Amino acid sequence: MTFFIASLPILGIFIFLFFLKLTSLRAGLLAYVITIIMTLVVPHFHLSSANIFHSSVKGMLISFIAAYVLFFGIFLFHLVDRVGGIQTIASFISQATNDRILQVIMMVAGLSPLIESTSGFGIAFMIVAPIFIALGFQPLKAALLGLISLLAVPWGALATGTVIGAELGRLSLQTVGTGTALISIPVFVYFMLIAVYIAGGLHAVKSKWKELLLVSMTFSLSILFFNKFVSVELAGVLAALITTGIGFGLIKISSKSKKSETTVSQMSVSEEGHPKMSLLKVMSPYILLTIFIFLSRLVTPVRQFLESHLVISVPSLSFSLALLYSPGFWLFVTCLLTIVIFNIPKGTILLSLKATFKQWLPFTISTAAFVSISEVMAEAGMIEILADTAGTLFGSSFLLIAPLIGGLGGFLTGSNTGSNAMFIKLQMQTAGQVGLSPEIIACAQNASSSHSTMACPARVMLGASLCNIQSQENALLKRISLVVFGAIVLIISATLGLSWFAEGIS
Repeated sequence: MTFFIASLPILGIFIFLFFLKLTSLRAGLLAYVITIIMTLVVPHFHLSSANIFHSSVKGMLISFIAAYVLFFGIFLFHLVDRVGGIQTIASFISQATNDRILQVIMMVAGLSPLIESTSGFGIAFMIVAPIFIALGFQPLKAALLGLISLLAVPWGALATGTVIGAELGRLSLQTVGTGTALISIPVFVYFMLIAVYIAGGLHAVKSKWKELLLVSMTFSLSILFFNKFVSVELAGVLAALITTGIGFGLIKISSKSKKSETTVSQMSVSEEGHPKMSLLKVMSPYILLTIFIFLSRLVTPVRQFLESHLVISVPSLSFSLALLYSPGFWLFVTCLLTIVIFNIPKGTILLSLKATFKQWLPFTISTAAFVSISEVMAEAGMIEILADTAGTLFGSSFLLIAPLIGGLGGFLTGSNTGSNAMFIKLQMQTAGQVGLSPEIIACAQNASSSHSTMACPARVMLGASLCNIQSQENALLKRISLVVFGAIVLIISATLGLSWFAEGIS
């Protein structure tokens, strides 16, 4: 009974979202209220008003980390979009190849992982989903493809979530990064397969299976190599660059043969009346952002300065945020430079700010609600009971449960960092109790929480708003949740295989 009661907030979220079809904002707020009521009336999970307030504030502060980045990420998108940047990028891709499947492969395995690895927090989705629409894809398909393109989340923002997970679990970063890459290999292939299927159906999968396999394995093996031998923080960036090069090679080969299907002409993606711009100028904000983040991470004196100045610190809540070191600050700087580079008038800036705030506020509130639910549940002991009970019930079969717990954390918080902060210690503690490898469980937690963030209700809500399909938000959530469930099944299988292999060589 205690286990069932502890699971009520999570069950409530699923009921609100999947049966009552409420928006993510309403579901999050209602589930938060239910969680608070439980801590007041259920003796086993009783919390004082001070503890409830403490946990809720901590949840809000954690959500602020993402909100800080997202505000300027959305603002940058609107600035670039209003000067015709998105149309220019779409036109370039459509001119490079009129094969819509190769366009999808390039976006999902190249451009999106590159942007996500440098900025993180799902910013890549906000950039590539509108490009898919400009390339002629229906808004719902564009949103799905954009969410699926977030396959590099474990290495997002230079692997911030993975770094935190390794630190909390007191594990080698290389161990967690390499293990996560190994477990994710079948997931990468799966996501690419699903993306091609969404874009062109079964026929596209059959006709492009060679290209699909080549790009998937290039990305998978590259990211595994760079995690093992170069740097976990840079693995996503470097793998995306190599994959992009392979993609352009495929396009060059394809251009010598008969084109398969014309999807969108230069006229259709440039009809907004914006003046023509070079691709280099359009990409310059993202190039600058990449340079800034590289410098802030790789140049030691710069990193030390940024980490020690303008730091928001709340020791009582174990919270700290270096405002200058965060990708949010560099996105802010990039926004300012974008205004200068494109000479954007004041009226356009104000319209962009208005559109940004309209999209950002609901996402921020719902994210804060979901993270606060997790924090209150952790403070009340609900999460510990869920994990410990699962370990007791399943024993060594906890290998099957650990990815589900990690996936749940990613689904609720939309953040690999947040999910690892909540669950990785409990996951490793449970693994030790039942005789499993804590390292493998930590890698499964990191992989499952990362890949499930694409189905986070708050992120889906943002996607529906960005693609102007608010009425289809629930349909989008169901479809991407089904895709993520398939990924979790693959992660469970890969975790079992990795565990058996480790036992065989020990």
